Amino acid sequence: MTKLFPLSAIALLTGLSTAASAASLDVHGEIKINGKTVIDDKGNLIQDQSDLINIDDYANAAPNRVVTLTAPVGENGIASTYKITYDEKGREYKEESFTDNKLVWSIKWEERTTAPLAHKRTVLSDWGGEDPITTTYQDEFTTSSSYPLAQVGVSVTRADIYTSTVISTNNPDIEINSVTNNLDYQKLTVIDKTSFKMGDTTIDDCIIVTMSASWTQGDQFRTFCKDYGLVKFGDFTAQAAE
Repeated sequence: MTKLFPLSAIALLTGLSTAASAASLDVHGEIKINGKTVIDDKGNLIQDQSDLINIDDYANAAPNRVVTLTAPVGENGIASTYKITYDEKGREYKEESFTDNKLVWSIKWEERTTAPLAHKRTVLSDWGGEDPITTTYQDEFTTSSSYPLAQVGVSVTRADIYTSTVISTNNPDIEINSVTNNLDYQKLTVIDKTSFKMGDTTIDDCIIVTMSASWTQGDQFRTFCKDYGLVKFGDFTAQAAE
């Protein structure tokens, strides 16, 4: 949130300017008000960022954590489970969707590099066909931005621009080495800070957001917690974390 320049500082500078109308104020060092630096020794205005939120602090999790979310059993008696696995750096490594304990969909990111910015992505889909469809892509990024520091009530956006090359697949409709150009975006707005109860554990540092993306239809409420990542979305709520 942009802070208004303190009135006392404006009055000070205005008074000095009036008293020495033909002169300039040359300060060697910082300008402080009540002991807090408002202008640094290079002339940069220092803004208070205490109310800003780093989304990555909540979207990531503790290294190697596995979070299991479940939805209420439907009228048809089918139980749905969603499992998110984080890697050694706390980033999402794998997402898995289960129906009555059967794996029906998953996505996995491996071999992440920074020069070039790339990774290998494997998608599995098994919604009742004879065999699961598994396709692996090599994604190479032109742009992969992070969320800027956020504040409650203000929307922020990140985006990925990348090419996907098919490395392997058992889908007869997809050609090996075919290349697609992709543009994905995610937009979210922090609604509030909150706590979240998972079993007997209460997680104190969490945020509720509304989120939309290029692959979703409309906004979705989500809850993220520090060290746990995504703990609630749609009908799914985290029940356990390893």
